[in-house]
Amino acid sequence: MRLGSSVLGSSLSFTSLNVLATTYTEQSSLYVSAATDQHSNYFLAILDLEGEQLAKLDLPARAHQIAVNPKTSTLAVAARRPGSYLMIVDSINGKLNQEIHPKTGHHFYGHCAYSSDGRFLFTSENHIESGEGWIFVRDTQENYNVTRSFPSYGIGPHEIKIHPDKETLIVANGGILTHPDSGRAKLNLDTMSPSLVYISIETGELLEQRKLPENLHKLSIRHIDINSNGITAIAMQYQGDKTDDVPLIALHQRGKTIKALWAPEYINRKLENYCGSVCFNTSGSIFAVSAPRGNTITLWDAQNAEFISNLDCSDVCGISKSMNNGFTVSNGLGKLYQLDLKQPLLKLICQDKTISWDNHLTLI
Repeated sequence: MRLGSSVLGSSLSFTSLNVLATTYTEQSSLYVSAATDQHSNYFLAILDLEGEQLAKLDLPARAHQIAVNPKTSTLAVAARRPGSYLMIVDSINGKLNQEIHPKTGHHFYGHCAYSSDGRFLFTSENHIESGEGWIFVRDTQENYNVTRSFPSYGIGPHEIKIHPDKETLIVANGGILTHPDSGRAKLNLDTMSPSLVYISIETGELLEQRKLPENLHKLSIRHIDINSNGITAIAMQYQGDKTDDVPLIALHQRGKTIKALWAPEYINRKLENYCGSVCFNTSGSIFAVSAPRGNTITLWDAQNAEFISNLDCSDVCGISKSMNNGFTVSNGLGKLYQLDLKQPLLKLICQDKTISWDNHLTLI
């Protein structure tokens, strides 16, 4: 039986820089992603649209997401949870500008977001002693010093996005309690309470909070994207019994309940209760969700809240917009693909068998 078939209500240092290709300009479109090589070395790669590495920056530990400043060439590279570094990088020359560490007693959660004017960087963080989620606001004009902070109104804040109104921060509180002393162990699965929250950027006030029905409280709201119409797409990871058939994708708009989206049962089962990245295309009408454990990408119609199709792709996770209104996807086998929505089909762009692309891929 399907559950929830109704509407769901020490300092780290920079090691080296290796510029690999010819000049590229601020007007160039680029891809950026964290990666790991065959010797377990971690790095940031800046790529052209054909997948050629233009710059490579060594990282002290595994990274997760890269945020792009909308007004400058600056990137913010967030360490994977429980993270202890944030690298500020110039995407034009691959140069490390600054290394940031969390406040004592906190750690990063792998995600961050720049304000719409590029002035502030918001980071999702864990207060280690209490387990509470916090959002820290760093001023780019003040050497990224923390100017203020406010609660995430939940446990385990992960991906954060700026609402199209430019005044609201959207936070995916995964609901899973962790502690660095226990590594990535999940400490509260029986009582976890994930939520999607909307917070005033100006005041830190909670504007809206949406939770899942009690029988789906083990669905961790982990990754989100939002289109220009204010529709938030949600990708979730289920922490319950592996035999449960639960919805792993959902949509939300302010003032409404979270709406579950169901793929055909055989495809929903194929997702292995775990979704990775979620991304809208440039038009905002279609979004894609990766399922690395299920080796699958699903495509969804945001307007009609319907499943479109799925494509098989081994160890796929990273998804970004592409220049042709489709998507570019990356996987753990060093491959980059173009996902053409007209077919739909995957076209291999390039492959580097010596590396593994990490969870998120970003188009600049």
